[in-house]
Amino acid sequence: MQSFSRLTILGLLSLLSLTCQAGAMDREWEQQIAERLAEQAEVTETVWLKAGEEEFLGLFNRQTSDKAGGAIIILHGMGAHADWPRLISPLRLSLPEQGWSTLSIQLPLVAIDNPVEDYGKTLVAATARLEAAVRFLRTRKYLNIVVVGHSFGAATVLSYLSDPQRPRILALAAIGLQEYPFLKPAINVLALIEAAQLPILDIYGARDYRRVRNHAPDRRLAAKKAGNKNYRQVEVPGANHYFYKMEDVLAKQIRGWLDKAAPGVSIMVDQDFDGNDEDQQQQQQQ
Repeated sequence: MQSFSRLTILGLLSLLSLTCQAGAMDREWEQQIAERLAEQAEVTETVWLKAGEEEFLGLFNRQTSDKAGGAIIILHGMGAHADWPRLISPLRLSLPEQGWSTLSIQLPLVAIDNPVEDYGKTLVAATARLEAAVRFLRTRKYLNIVVVGHSFGAATVLSYLSDPQRPRILALAAIGLQEYPFLKPAINVLALIEAAQLPILDIYGARDYRRVRNHAPDRRLAAKKAGNKNYRQVEVPGANHYFYKMEDVLAKQIRGWLDKAAPGVSIMVDQDFDGNDEDQQQQQQQ
């Protein structure tokens, strides 16, 4: 089966815009999209995960390369979904060929008629879903878990990292990361970068949104203030915010960086798997 075509998505969103009244439940809209994705998306396994009382969709593709690198959780941006044809679907389908299993999860959506600043209110639920995804992969015995986040998805990961009690991830590839001053409540991305002590790939396009490009020096400075020697920033010539027609370049950049920043883990000693996650890990390059 093929991933959603652009026309299919536009048709679905048009339908939903007619059926969703202002103030309608965001979950109802999300559930309709998730059910359609579960039917049509190209995937090894469709999984339904739970964060609190909420059930959400995950699209899992097992690695097909002889050499396994680990698992990548993929987070989409605002208003998108777990199989978004720009950037998200190409990454989740191509990275397994390069040795990384992928789990693309559906983040909370704001109803079409609601203001975009309401996405600030979804952050708590979004980080809970990321935690559930990490725990799911650990039940599948994945020892090397990293996250690729696009735009607001990347900001979600940084927020997740602000709580050291959450299950550990080993690296973050942040694509098109930017500030969101219009959100309510606001997200201080620079402060979150300063607090994050793990390998970060800050990758964006030379034709990216102005806010992404203009604040790139600020993001570098925030990482420098934190003393994060494992922070790397890359501007890709010719690429826009979605790396349109440059998805292969993006996947190659991520894979090459992960080979150095998060090599395969051969042993994990986990003394408290079911709750407060203080991992004791012995890492060995494959």
